[in-house]
Amino acid sequence: MKRITYFVLFLSCFLLSCEKEEEFKIPVDVSFTVDMQREKTSDSRIRFTEGHVVLASFEFEGEREQAEEVRFEKEYEQGLHVPFSPNQAVGELRFQVPQGSYSRIAVAIETADGDEEDGGGRSGLAVRGVYRTSGGKELRLLFELQSSEEIEVVAESLSDGSQIILKREAPATASIRLDPHYWFQAVPYSLLDNAETVDRNGVATILISEEVNEQIYEIIVSRIGKGAEAVFTY
Repeated sequence: MKRITYFVLFLSCFLLSCEKEEEFKIPVDVSFTVDMQREKTSDSRIRFTEGHVVLASFEFEGEREQAEEVRFEKEYEQGLHVPFSPNQAVGELRFQVPQGSYSRIAVAIETADGDEEDGGGRSGLAVRGVYRTSGGKELRLLFELQSSEEIEVVAESLSDGSQIILKREAPATASIRLDPHYWFQAVPYSLLDNAETVDRNGVATILISEEVNEQIYEIIVSRIGKGAEAVFTY
């Protein structure tokens, strides 16, 4: 009789364990948006207005408390053009992620190389804005990244901090925000005041690229991978 009881208990535990294991395989819809930090400090002379990124790849790594690690990568051979927007979810950045309580989630995006085949060159990342010179004059500002760069960030939950809880009944949105203000913090205003301008549609524009204003470009590129954040809401 005892053997039967032990067997029943073992079978019950086994079935419960299998049920739990299957539960952690249930997918949750997670949509990612990509935006930039738009708010500026009171003493900043730069105001950013719009931009985009062309993704070569997207990578997700998550550590769960109750189950195995989750990792996947999506590559975009033709490049995925994503305009910066706080609300515009991109279909190609919607994934099904196993539910569970995540102690750590890291996401990484890789920008595409600039495309020179069309003669004009497509930037893998671009931000546009306005710069106010020391003399009070406002000039258009355009930063264009042609090289491939990886930006990795550890995500947080808007409500739970570093712990991110994904449940199948609560689809989640994760906003990746790049911070051009942080990139430009290391650029002296004297360099921007004396920067070369180009004509863009009849408007004098401070262009920062591999070919124009190279010194400023190198400073910014050295900080591209920093200052970003990713925030989950559900």
